[in-house]
Amino acid sequence: MADDWRLSITLDDDGRARDLVQVLHDREVHDELRDELGGRVAVSRDGATVFCYADTRRGADAAARVLGEVLAEQGATVEPRLDRWHPIEEAWEDAQVPLPGSEAERRAERERLDDADEAASIATGVAQWEVRLEVGSPGEAEALAAALEDGGRSVVRRARFLLVGANDRDDADELAASLEGRGTVQIEPSSGVAWQLLPRNPFAVFGGLGG
Repeated sequence: MADDWRLSITLDDDGRARDLVQVLHDREVHDELRDELGGRVAVSRDGATVFCYADTRRGADAAARVLGEVLAEQGATVEPRLDRWHPIEEAWEDAQVPLPGSEAERRAERERLDDADEAASIATGVAQWEVRLEVGSPGEAEALAAALEDGGRSVVRRARFLLVGANDRDDADELAASLEGRGTVQIEPSSGVAWQLLPRNPFAVFGGLGG
């Protein structure tokens, strides 16, 4: 199974980052290095930061060598950072941080993540997870919202749609299970839509993007 590895490097300005992406796009590598890369390396840019994504550590190391060559040609001295995707934590971590290898370690990482989410929810007043529910009618949504609020839940209702706050993923899973059969249920990391007065993005998407 392929892993996810990410190199990131932040340059002085957007222009230098654009130039780096262009050079990588045009770069030809010798056969041995191409074999080490193992496949295509996805490249993206966010402002002055360039990201390179590989599916193996060997490929990421090979990509780092290409980056080093290009940066040396451009006179840049900055070193790329190597991270690895942790699927349980759903976050990029330094490559030196090992993935959990046993069921106990995976459970401990999940518990640590849930504890962090819950602490953040309590400290900020912003739910870290939300359950989105679409029911059959506005009346049904209103009644269910009232019941959930009576049970201590934070709820936003819009027509027949509900957004219900949850402190962590386990809390969201339990809430979603309790709502099974009441309508279409989705679980999402919170965008803060329901829990902040002026969210940056006030649109919560239910289901697909069409319709």
